[in-house]
Amino acid sequence: MPNFDLTGKTVLVTGATSGIGRAVCSGVLAAGARIVVTGSNQGRLAGLSTDLGVERCQALRVDLTDAGERDALVKAAPALDGIVHGAGAIELAPAAFLSEEKLRSLQSLNYEAPVLLTSALAKGRKLNAEASVVLIASVAGLVGAKGHVLYAGSKGALMAAGRALALELAPRRIRVNSLAPGMVRAGMADQAQGALGDAAMEAHEKEYPLGFGTPDDVAAASLFLLSPAARWITGTTLVCDGGFTAR
Repeated sequence: MPNFDLTGKTVLVTGATSGIGRAVCSGVLAAGARIVVTGSNQGRLAGLSTDLGVERCQALRVDLTDAGERDALVKAAPALDGIVHGAGAIELAPAAFLSEEKLRSLQSLNYEAPVLLTSALAKGRKLNAEASVVLIASVAGLVGAKGHVLYAGSKGALMAAGRALALELAPRRIRVNSLAPGMVRAGMADQAQGALGDAAMEAHEKEYPLGFGTPDDVAAASLFLLSPAARWITGTTLVCDGGFTAR
């Protein structure tokens, strides 16, 4: 029978103060694990720790784009049985208005940070045998969409790196998978709505057979990939998009 129990495990969640990050934290705690949470905003991070309960939650303020702060995180982190790389940002811009600065910023957080952090944790022997790494990507890395050149590129690169990491870490039975959500009613959806307008968002939702998702939908998929129920799944991308890419 499938086993979703994480009792006795320790899971790192980056970007934990976001809508999806918070939902992942709640789900992992409910499954019995202890969590290490990171965020770049100290106030929001403190509020998250209070909400979740400090007895099974270690909070660390970290700028994941800073090499020194990533190194400090690796040193401070306990041995881990799972990671959910949820930290990320979105930048919508037509191709004619891209800039190197915006490209570097998105690549640094969405791609370089999770890849380099996973590498450092593996090198530092902070990933236990049979650990599970979940990279939060996006359907934007799988299908084309106007205005998504920078964001799609960063998430597509992340999924490609995940497949290579899965092969390298497989000897220790460490699994690496990507999770590609569609539009979720959380912070990034609000940002997209502000950029595109209400009418465009309503039209976009009609392209989703099951409608837009919620942070809990993504958290449930993350919990599956973290759990022993997914012990034979690695190097793949789980699409969680309400049927959007089925069209």
